[in-house]
Amino acid sequence: MDKTISRPAKLRGVVKPPGDKSISHRSLIFNAVANKQSLISGLLLSDDILSTIRILQKLGVQIDIAENENICKVYGVGLHGLQVPQDDLDCGNSGTTMRLMIGLLTGIKGNIQLIGDQSLQKRPMERIIGPLNQMGANILSVNSDGLCPIIVHGQPINGGQEINLEIASAQVKSAILLAGLYSDGSTKLIEPIATRDHTERMLTAMGAQISIKDNQIELIEPPNYLNSQNIDIPSDISSAAPWIIAAVIHPDAEILIENVGINPSRFGIIKILVSMGANIEIINRKTISNEEVGDLVIKSSVLNGIIVSKELVPQAIDEIPLIALAACFAKGETQIAGIEELKVKESDRLKNTIDILNQFGGNITSCKQVMIIEGSRILKATHIQCSDDHRMTMLAGIAGLIADGTSSLVNIDSVSISYPSFWNDFDLLSIN
Repeated sequence: MDKTISRPAKLRGVVKPPGDKSISHRSLIFNAVANKQSLISGLLLSDDILSTIRILQKLGVQIDIAENENICKVYGVGLHGLQVPQDDLDCGNSGTTMRLMIGLLTGIKGNIQLIGDQSLQKRPMERIIGPLNQMGANILSVNSDGLCPIIVHGQPINGGQEINLEIASAQVKSAILLAGLYSDGSTKLIEPIATRDHTERMLTAMGAQISIKDNQIELIEPPNYLNSQNIDIPSDISSAAPWIIAAVIHPDAEILIENVGINPSRFGIIKILVSMGANIEIINRKTISNEEVGDLVIKSSVLNGIIVSKELVPQAIDEIPLIALAACFAKGETQIAGIEELKVKESDRLKNTIDILNQFGGNITSCKQVMIIEGSRILKATHIQCSDDHRMTMLAGIAGLIADGTSSLVNIDSVSISYPSFWNDFDLLSIN
């Protein structure tokens, strides 16, 4: 599908983005190996989550979905109830599915191969394979290049391990903790920079003993079982991010974004924008299913360029491209450090962010793992051939929403990976 976009006179309205993608994956996976039935509401029914559901079903887990209500029932089979599948497990485009499943499958006796689409075949898996094999797992990259297809030879994991992670990655951390559920002792890992903590929160709620001190996380002892948890998933702050950015940089905007997860480990976009001078208010704060939730009121703002430290980037890694768009409208220069992880997402998001925003008239460069954005720009409409990267498609859409003139976007369907109703909400908030 293609779309023509012009800047609306106003941005107004209330929007409730879909459920958090990270929490959706984890609520399905952890409840699948819990002890009873659970009900998950607010589930994101996107392409990535459907990949996780299909894999769990192949592993013998019954999952019933009520699509119109974003609700599903998961019938947990227990930590040792998963079955070896007859076929390969296809993770589609989902890096989270593949990395978390690699950790989970270390506890199943048997040989299981995981595959993915062309995009996923380019994403690095050695960051998972190395630490897990250090723990005693037997995981191979079929082509010996650290990429998928991946074969997991299930076998017992050694306890008492301490893993020093070289890369700040919540997916790597989660894979290690999942493997630790099948070890014969404690599992301790040390992150270089703290990352999103949905796994620690959920496993703790399900009865696992987890100690957290600074950047050190320890699964003290593998539990005999996990207690199934009914989970109400908040809206994804990564899916709220396009509307946050649009409202901040549009000259006449006021948007209410409802029921957004405001977990402190995912709060980087808010911290960064407030430091730039953004007009953002959080109301109706509450805690649901061990996650902090609130409504966001976003209004047009006058922004100033800042320096974003590399310590903040893991809290906003998926939102950095949109933050770069906001920085195009700030007074002065903005620098964002620690951006190398952008290169190994669904696409090279560093290169693509620079290419897309410069095509709209931005002035963005990168040097020595720092993105440099010259502010006070006037973006001009352009023609964009969108890729299969959902975040890049949404970035182009929001840039077109703010730019002078009429932009045309070709092949915009990739948003279904994380936000199937994105274009409907896009039109809903645009007032002429």
